[in-house]
Amino acid sequence: MGTAVGYALRKLFVYLSAVAMILFAIAQMTVLKLLSFVSPGLMKKIHLKMGEKFTMTQNPKFKYEDWGPSFFSLAFIKTVLSVTWHSLGLEAFEGHAAPDTALFTLDGQKTSIYRFLKGNRPLVLSFGSCT
Repeated sequence: MGTAVGYALRKLFVYLSAVAMILFAIAQMTVLKLLSFVSPGLMKKIHLKMGEKFTMTQNPKFKYEDWGPSFFSLAFIKTVLSVTWHSLGLEAFEGHAAPDTALFTLDGQKTSIYRFLKGNRPLVLSFGSCT
């Protein structure tokens, strides 16, 4: 699917999957909130099981009471919306221009990948440790 139609379909899929992710987060929050009223013990058990996937339950100093209630807040939905919105359009597709991803200098200043481009020279990004 190297054609313009294929590119457009992949781009459409990216945007639709972003909408689906937002709807899933809202639905998950709603179901867990309703379950917290009906059966708080079962909701906590399900929530802890979900936390295992993301290592939230592996740190003994990071208790459920610290992170559990945050999933039912407006701040959680705002964060999901913000992260999804800011990452839209940052997908790379073979044969097309790379996204202009934001990055930070060693001084902590925000910049972008495109600022490092010099004419037609290729830009090589190396992700890894320098130690």
